[in-house]
Amino acid sequence: MDQYHNFTLEDFLWDPSFRNWVLKPTREDAENWQNWLAAHPDKIETVRSARELVLAISPAAVPLSKSEKENAIRQIIGNIKNEEESAETISKTRLYQPLMRVAAALIVVAGLGWTFWFYGQKQQISYDELVSSAAEPLIEKTNQNKEPLLIRLADGSSVKLDPGSKVSYPAIFEPGKREVYLSGKAFFDIAKDPSRPFFVYANEVITKVLGTSFTVRSYTDEKEVSVAVKTGRVAVFTRKDPEISEKKDSRELTGVVIEPNQQIVFVRESVKITKSLIPSPELVDNNLSHYNFEFDETPISNVFSELQRAYGIEIIFDKNVMNECPITARLSEMTLYEKLDLVCKAVGASYELIDGRIIIEGKGCKSI
Repeated sequence: MDQYHNFTLEDFLWDPSFRNWVLKPTREDAENWQNWLAAHPDKIETVRSARELVLAISPAAVPLSKSEKENAIRQIIGNIKNEEESAETISKTRLYQPLMRVAAALIVVAGLGWTFWFYGQKQQISYDELVSSAAEPLIEKTNQNKEPLLIRLADGSSVKLDPGSKVSYPAIFEPGKREVYLSGKAFFDIAKDPSRPFFVYANEVITKVLGTSFTVRSYTDEKEVSVAVKTGRVAVFTRKDPEISEKKDSRELTGVVIEPNQQIVFVRESVKITKSLIPSPELVDNNLSHYNFEFDETPISNVFSELQRAYGIEIIFDKNVMNECPITARLSEMTLYEKLDLVCKAVGASYELIDGRIIIEGKGCKSI
């Protein structure tokens, strides 16, 4: 990996090995890059910035030509360099924040927002088609009651089926995989088994997990299909994805990967998937005794770290700037967004929700 020592941001951005590590990480790649960064700490900020840009324009199928992408990226990098030259004293995170904004602007200009584009015909795939093409006999359950229906599967997983919804599944799962088919809405609590990935087929959208809990909503007459995670990690892709076979067979979770309190929304008309936070994030563990939301002259960096641990949502902020901001607050009875509003107001900061993460912007307490 010696060649990376002289790499610029643009070099990292278009390097196939670097992109593969960001988009399809393996344990070996992760270990190699961690060791390299430990030996080259001067490259940490460049690598972090390049990684954010790769994630922002990750799909190979974004409807821009290679030359258009390269020109747009060069413009972004030029803007970043201009900021560096005109404000040498600005903090590392203050440079990183314009990068995030410009990267977001690039995707908006491309007509995508913070979305992942999937090519394919705008043709809805029905639940009945999926069930009829299944390779094994299936049991179908329909919830005709007014309350959710709890269904136990052979592997120890459970499905809480909403009224008016139906699910089909085999009496016994195959040795190598577990597959079910959904029409409507259901909450899945999946027994962990890395050797047998669990797939939920909901019309156009496929959800792949190894063991986690999540909700899928896919009604035939609605314009959107959504997947929201409660615990663990979930990979989502569509049946029209050109890499569907690789993503289904991979031992890793690939596709659009979402974590606790994140969701994807698949818009049928535009054939797009968007990743975001759910409207009302919940604690990863409902036992309040596991968290401490009572702060007394606590550095705000510790407050953000506790919120990240409690809600499982990545919070990006400049520790060097924010660490000097002590805060005293009682936040136990508040929602996550109420907590963020109060904390940010106390230290003159603000936050944005980008790609399922929380980005904190602020100058620190010295300038308040």
